[in-house]
Amino acid sequence: MRPLRPALLPVALAAAQLSACGPSLPPYNYRAEPDPRTVEYVLGPGDVVEIRQWKNPDVSGRLRILPDGTIYVPLLGQVTAAGLTVAALRDKLAAGLSRFINQPPEMQTLTVSVDEFQGYAVSVLGEVNQPGHYQPGHYVTVLEAIALARGLTPYARADRMHILRRAGGPERRIPVSYPAIVRGGRTEMNLLLLRGDVLLVP
Repeated sequence: MRPLRPALLPVALAAAQLSACGPSLPPYNYRAEPDPRTVEYVLGPGDVVEIRQWKNPDVSGRLRILPDGTIYVPLLGQVTAAGLTVAALRDKLAAGLSRFINQPPEMQTLTVSVDEFQGYAVSVLGEVNQPGHYQPGHYVTVLEAIALARGLTPYARADRMHILRRAGGPERRIPVSYPAIVRGGRTEMNLLLLRGDVLLVP
């Protein structure tokens, strides 16, 4: 058998990654993992919120949530925003500002929205071409996270990946097989990553 030409080696390595069955993954209930699109977004450090108080520009503007989870709001000072939904933060600010701003209880004069979703961040580490910490500004799946990291290296053990997840309970390792996902047989593994997830590629 003739040796492969050097130009064909990367293709052969990639093909081997996708075709290798590798050891079977331990059983895991992927469908029990939360879908972040079905729940209200929870604010975190780095997010930018826009506050608009009707006829009160002094308390309106764009505010970035600081690493300690707070924002500075005129009249109220430091207010904890991280860990709250947008609706909960609006209610909290409205209650505080009601001491200074006269507004009819039946009329909502304060609005709060998220201008930048920088609090959503994931990490991709190990045998990827560009490992690092990513803030994509929107939810990403396992495959999309690998794309952010510029794909797998030829040395990646693509059938032995894990998601390291701390959200929603004790820290857990979720087994993921890249070949199984791209073949289309195990699409449930292509989970949406949660804030703080780490995708490990051995």
